[in-house]
Amino acid sequence: MRSSIWKILIFTCLISMILIAAPQPAVHAGFFSQIRDIFKAPEKINELEQHYIEAKEELGAQQQKLEESAKAAEEYALKQQELFEQNEKFRQQNEQLQKQNEQLIAQNADMQAEMVRMKQEKQSFVSKLIYTFIIIAAVFAAYIVSIRVWRYLVWRKQRSTRGRGRGISG
Repeated sequence: MRSSIWKILIFTCLISMILIAAPQPAVHAGFFSQIRDIFKAPEKINELEQHYIEAKEELGAQQQKLEESAKAAEEYALKQQELFEQNEKFRQQNEQLQKQNEQLIAQNADMQAEMVRMKQEKQSFVSKLIYTFIIIAAVFAAYIVSIRVWRYLVWRKQRSTRGRGRGISG
């Protein structure tokens, strides 16, 4: 029996040394400190209530800011949609004006070609008119000259016949 007591004693010492060497958990507060905490509870409740009120006010302010941000984002989206629609309208109007501009350019080119043709026709008409007047003047001058020549020839013929027999009247 003695040996079993020694074994128990050695085993107990060994366990004691292990427990001493092992780290111990933090010491819990005693009875008096717990009573003191009970008396400080209303202060802590007031403090917690104040934190709760502040957090609630802060949450309300953040919700209001969030609502304002959402409203501003919605207004921004509507404004952006309006601007997009207006931009699309301007783009279509610009395309329509571009087509009209191209038509006017083509029409202007046609009118310029017509003006050049009309100028050439006018110039041709004026030159034909001038040539016609020159020809008429030349024909008239030739007529006058031919009449003068014919009178002169008739006068010479009559003069030569007068001097010869003076004809019937003479």
